[in-house]
Amino acid sequence: MTIERPILDAAVRMRRQRDPHLIATVVAVRGSGCRRPGARMLLTQFRWLTGVATGGQLAGELAKQAWSRTRSGDPIVISYDSRAGDADDDLRSAFGLGCEGVVDVMIERAGIPGRLDPLEFASACIRMQQRGAIVTVIRSHVPDIKIGSRVAVRAGGDAYADVADAILTTAMMADARAAIASGDSTNCTYNSTGGSVEVFVEAIVPPPRMFVLGTGHDAVPVVQLARTLGWDVTVCTDSVSESTRRRFGHADELLVGAPAELAARIEECDRAVAVVMNHDYELDRAHLAMLVKTRARYIGVLGPRGRTSRMLDELGLVAQADPRLHAPVGLELGAETPQEVALAILAEVQAVLAHVPAQSLREHVGSIHERPLPRISYEIETLVTVAS
Repeated sequence: MTIERPILDAAVRMRRQRDPHLIATVVAVRGSGCRRPGARMLLTQFRWLTGVATGGQLAGELAKQAWSRTRSGDPIVISYDSRAGDADDDLRSAFGLGCEGVVDVMIERAGIPGRLDPLEFASACIRMQQRGAIVTVIRSHVPDIKIGSRVAVRAGGDAYADVADAILTTAMMADARAAIASGDSTNCTYNSTGGSVEVFVEAIVPPPRMFVLGTGHDAVPVVQLARTLGWDVTVCTDSVSESTRRRFGHADELLVGAPAELAARIEECDRAVAVVMNHDYELDRAHLAMLVKTRARYIGVLGPRGRTSRMLDELGLVAQADPRLHAPVGLELGAETPQEVALAILAEVQAVLAHVPAQSLREHVGSIHERPLPRISYEIETLVTVAS
């Protein structure tokens, strides 16, 4: 899953300032819950922070338990049954808990020497545009395997493990690599003669990187909305004026270069999406010719259908042959203003990346979560303790 950018940014600031804080992570959900496993909030001594709230006073049971029960440095897992009224206001506010679910929350102190900080690991993955996965023990009936023990793997080979069992480590590594490949998180249970171990397998997926090819006034709300969603945004242009720098100062990157240089940048990204909106026919055609040769997940072209069809004919391409191509760009939302058009574009991109139909939730049959988190159970031959 994609970790919320405000959480990562806040954690970076706290690490830099050496500000003590706790990380609270939803590691399992049974029943109804608005947030899925992997949702997080940060807790300082006085406040909590989430991706959708800049802070709130800590006044509930969570605050009382969190700091005292993690004094030893060991993580804890607390279960909240909202059906029985267990969840306090802090937790409800942070994770948007429904009224018919049980939520398991792991609470751990950040910055413990020798322990993997999940948000620091995720930040590194996102910075390098590489997927990763963290497998965390959330329940253990084996004495030598502690809650909070972890395996972490980053695409490209880097790995970390502090699990005191060779066979279990191997199984967790395999599940981490599977999560990297699929981009899906899951819960697993490993069973052996020595007991059972439950883990949360969390896929770390960098946010989409949107390449906006155009610097007109209608590109500004596209960039702003994409940044609000936590996406990385690169604005592409053949030259940069001072006014362009001012208008797109909130973008992550202003990229100046020929189409071939832009293509190389796109190829570096895990999930690149692009919107062509130069309002210049020749430049739009050159960018379209470049984009169809990249592995961009989504290619949108602003403008009338006939204009894009003419470009494709001149390039010897067929629109129907490339499902990534969306022209005219965006969902049919009755958009008129630049801000409304930006909403239509970003909504379509989100639907494409999530592989879901763009429809009203009231038309959806069953759970609103298209891919409910599976729970998998494995039998492993034995648990062999490795001497430290």
